[in-house]
Amino acid sequence: MEFVKVLKTSRFLDPSQGYAEVKRYFEVRYDPLTGHSSRILDFPIREIKKSDLSALIESSRQFCPFCPEIMEQVTPKFHPDLASRERYSHGNALCFPNAFPYDENGAVTIMTREHYMGLNDFTSKIMTEAFECCFQYLLDVNARQPDMIYQSVNWNYMPLAGGSIIHPHLQIAATSSPTNYYTSALYGLSQYQEMHGRNYWLDFVEEERKRGERVIAFTKNISWIVAFAPMGVFDIIGVLGGVRSPEEIHGDLLQDLVSGILNVMRYIASLNMSSLNMSIYFLKDNNLFTPHIRICPRVSIPPFDTSQINYMGMLHSETLTILKPEDICAGIIPMWGS
Repeated sequence: MEFVKVLKTSRFLDPSQGYAEVKRYFEVRYDPLTGHSSRILDFPIREIKKSDLSALIESSRQFCPFCPEIMEQVTPKFHPDLASRERYSHGNALCFPNAFPYDENGAVTIMTREHYMGLNDFTSKIMTEAFECCFQYLLDVNARQPDMIYQSVNWNYMPLAGGSIIHPHLQIAATSSPTNYYTSALYGLSQYQEMHGRNYWLDFVEEERKRGERVIAFTKNISWIVAFAPMGVFDIIGVLGGVRSPEEIHGDLLQDLVSGILNVMRYIASLNMSSLNMSIYFLKDNNLFTPHIRICPRVSIPPFDTSQINYMGMLHSETLTILKPEDICAGIIPMWGS
């Protein structure tokens, strides 16, 4: 398995140094599975100041369809042809159809009765109930719509990450149409199997274990690794061994998953970042595909709150970051022991 990086050098005459030659070094890295390229830039790291979200949070309370006072009256119900329940619930979590779906089966799970929770406020109970609620819905989809093989549980946490409602909620998708990520991953998996005759995910985990540069932790059920070629500012991957579908995630495995996610959230909060995107990917009836999770924080760049996604990300599908994955690994490892 290859972890390809290309070292680049840029030269210019710097006016701050009397127009002496200055060199900037950066790397272009390629994901070993998908070929996705990321650029690790030689830019000075600016301190991220903790955002004051109080005004945003208070204004969003004026009308929140996910708050318990009105959610029963304003949220949709599942069509009886497609689901066995009008809504799914587990503890304080509630799952119902997405009124603005991205695909055939789009659902939303309200995670908590609280209108706002900071990254450090989420508990194991909240996360566990939310995931179990999502998995109940996907189990029903599996039974009634066997062709909905591409399934995922996703999170846009806060507006900077694309969340249109402050109240914590997950989005579930079950579809017959793969996203670009699935398409590129499946192509990579089939190519790897054809070339090497082995399972990519087993080799990936073993190779990262040997290298030891980006491994965060190996629990009983999940391998936590910092992505070599991140899809965001940094990118945490959790590979779920021994399972194929959402309904298999329960008991110790679910607790391992929740614990790991909370660790990542605490690390993101420790960097004064307050937003993230998360996806857990499933693919039915495909032995090459192993369920896994990716978590990327979202930030705006000081001093002008510039979007981290510029033309390189939007129009060239190229990730830019100034944070080396190996440095992120060194910083996040203590979260698993605290």
